[in-house]
Amino acid sequence: MKRTGRYVLSALLAGAALPLGVAGSPPAQAASRTYYVSTAGSDSNPGTSPSKPFRTLQKAADSTAPGDAVSIMNGTYTERAGGSDVLAISRSGRPGAPITFQAHPGHHPVINPLTGWNGIRVSGASYIVIRGLEIKGDSENISLAQAEQGASTRKPKYNTNCLSVDRGATSHHIDIIGNTVHHCPGGGISAIDADHVTIDHNHVYGNAWFSVFGQSGISILTAKDSDAGDGRTYKIRITANTVHDNETRVKWEHCQCYSDGNGIIIDTLKGHDYKGRVLVANNVSYDNGGSGIHSYKSQHVDIVHNTAYQNGRSTRMDPYANIYAQDSTDVRVLNNVTSGRPGQPTNSQHRDVDVTYDYNVYYGGRAPEVKGPHDIVADPRFVKPGTGAGADFRLGKGSPAIGTAEPFPAVTTDITGAGRAGGAPDRGAYAFIRNGTAPSAAPTMVGTDNGSPQNPLATPAPGQGARPSAGTSASPGNDVRATGDGESLARTGANVVVPLGMAAAALALGGGIIFLIRRKRS
Repeated sequence: MKRTGRYVLSALLAGAALPLGVAGSPPAQAASRTYYVSTAGSDSNPGTSPSKPFRTLQKAADSTAPGDAVSIMNGTYTERAGGSDVLAISRSGRPGAPITFQAHPGHHPVINPLTGWNGIRVSGASYIVIRGLEIKGDSENISLAQAEQGASTRKPKYNTNCLSVDRGATSHHIDIIGNTVHHCPGGGISAIDADHVTIDHNHVYGNAWFSVFGQSGISILTAKDSDAGDGRTYKIRITANTVHDNETRVKWEHCQCYSDGNGIIIDTLKGHDYKGRVLVANNVSYDNGGSGIHSYKSQHVDIVHNTAYQNGRSTRMDPYANIYAQDSTDVRVLNNVTSGRPGQPTNSQHRDVDVTYDYNVYYGGRAPEVKGPHDIVADPRFVKPGTGAGADFRLGKGSPAIGTAEPFPAVTTDITGAGRAGGAPDRGAYAFIRNGTAPSAAPTMVGTDNGSPQNPLATPAPGQGARPSAGTSASPGNDVRATGDGESLARTGANVVVPLGMAAAALALGGGIIFLIRRKRS
């Protein structure tokens, strides 16, 4: 993804989970209030009750303080003037008291940018949660001919991003959870120059068609450390997202060539020497124009337990592989399942240093450029592979992906929240359903986003895994808080392993966390 102007598409956050007794009691929450917004409201209302809501999202956002929430009621929300954002978030929460933007219980609001640069833009703000919203762009009402004729870096109509964390001041601790993000001419979810970003359980599709900035479905570009970084500790997490039909159909203005349109890309982290680690896990990425998932010019990235199917669909550019790293350092590509298009590349070793491929299943496409000792070339036997609405990428009986993965302590559940079986887990985003039921929950590893250095690949000794916390779930309705300081966060299955000295406390009081994001250029 790229953007040279002020309005860059992005998305960000991060968080962590520690059991009580390990980190102590969570910090006390500041007194907070909820602001309500309705298309039937008025900005002259107090906005503090459902009966007297504000009319605009911006009025509510500009009224918030740390710990507050904005509860968005039914209606379609568009920008107030051409070129503006529907919602620009510039006020920050603080540790233990994020500012939350979410759908009102039982309601389904739609944020619908038509002529603005962004549906939602986070600009220099931190400790923000964006949860349970639909952001819908206008691509279905734009033709390719119109976009090619009107393509310009100055026209937001053809470049509108759904949800963007803006370039500039380093925004950090941003949770983007359980949203539906689709049909924006620009990017879907993107974070630029950000840190501590979590993008979890979102459905991202039909984006990036008409932008001249080379966008993608989910992208992390030029991340910057907002605090001390460590290549063994996750600070950015992209987890359990379903991403498809994102494609670049207009030339990127930088080179007058076609580029990107990826499902998920981690982009140019080496150039800024980003020191934190990135986890991309349990995602399903299919039928995108560029790659399914890849690391480009980046470092400290784990791409683990993902499923990618027939990406690289664009006929406008050289095909990208399904899941791979390019020009990257310290990357692990493990336990994934990919099914490629005939004749297209399967992975890459171009200018890579310390990049490990292993325990992956490859099918279709050309022979892998690099193949780990436990990689398999075989039909993964998906239940119902395809690119339509009825596609089902769960593993069918007899799949070579069943029970053949390497245990990865940071990923103990699958995309649905089902626990991965003990012993050798299943490869890909889905755990195999055995005897009509999902596997029992595997031990949930406990980690801290800001804790001492941890080895994400370390396998705990027998008996050192923490028991799952009561109520552990991967649903987008989790109480996700953008604090990063040890409070309970979304327990979605990807957790940094607890240091061994903390294992006894973890055994009695377990908890979990997860999180994740973009790109390639040849």
